[in-house]
Amino acid sequence: MKLPQIFTLNEDGYILIQKLVQFRMDEDLAYEYHGLRVIEEKQQNIAQKNGILHSLNKAHKNHAASKMLERIRKKEEWKAYWEAKNLIPLPEILRDAAIEQLNATAEGRIQLFLIMQEVIHTPIYYDMDHFKDAGEETNFEAHIDKISHLCGFGPWGKKIYKDTEKFFKDIKDEGGKMLKWGITDLVGVGSIAAVLALPVIAPAVGGLLGLSGAAATTTGLTMLGGGSIAAGVGMVGGMTVLVGGSSLLGVVALDAVGKILSQIPQEAVALNIVKVVNLIHYLKSDDNRDQVATIDILIKAQELFLEFKHQIEREMLLTGIYNTKKEMMQMTHILNRAFRQLIK
Repeated sequence: MKLPQIFTLNEDGYILIQKLVQFRMDEDLAYEYHGLRVIEEKQQNIAQKNGILHSLNKAHKNHAASKMLERIRKKEEWKAYWEAKNLIPLPEILRDAAIEQLNATAEGRIQLFLIMQEVIHTPIYYDMDHFKDAGEETNFEAHIDKISHLCGFGPWGKKIYKDTEKFFKDIKDEGGKMLKWGITDLVGVGSIAAVLALPVIAPAVGGLLGLSGAAATTTGLTMLGGGSIAAGVGMVGGMTVLVGGSSLLGVVALDAVGKILSQIPQEAVALNIVKVVNLIHYLKSDDNRDQVATIDILIKAQELFLEFKHQIEREMLLTGIYNTKKEMMQMTHILNRAFRQLIK
């Protein structure tokens, strides 16, 4: 089955993802600076008063301000490092990708939806080249809501996030504890994506395709999805960014399902599948103003999932791609949960 073109981003689409990820960083820092100003104003008011209680309060506010300043410093350093790695090397002509251009056509608007979804699933702080301890993103839901409205999709940003979180929770509730790759708590989709981008996993996936070194790592990140965008994998590096879950589901076109799936975390499969589910839900919704023009995309997205599901089930039954019955049951839970979501 040939992968639909809609899932493939050109350079402008790739850089738009990077710019929106940068927007999340800017919003996060703005929120932190606002909190710092609030504390500083309270410090000034306390400084004008006397008494032991005011002295204790002042010490508390000074400690809070000191911690916030340190957090801001780390985030500023991380942002500068990330921009130097992912934005500054890009040609200037690619740094002005316009949302309006994508909104001009029905297919462009669907790509914009996929771009927004990748941005939502991308952790903005993670271990990049051992550049650790950047902290956690504050007010995450407000930031993705701004991005969603900026792209013209209203509340869909929050809906994507909530539906993805629920999907993982349902899998955990139905299939037991499947998180063998080191994720102990489903704190957020960003946490899941960050773990899937760990150096120990990505090269292994690339190696299955006959690659080694940096090529294996970048290819592996692209195949896994979630974290790949933040890691700077794209056409600028001579590769094509695949979005909407196609980075993994696209292996059906390579006839490599069993070979790939036996080596990667099942969370990666779930994350890619839920991206397709989210896309299909949007295409069917009244918010898709181009339902007639995008009917073929809807059909292809559904076919992509069904073919992937069929191949996994076939491989599990005939060739035993998983070592234990538990692993097979967990994958069955993932596939069936997605299927039930699609036929609601």
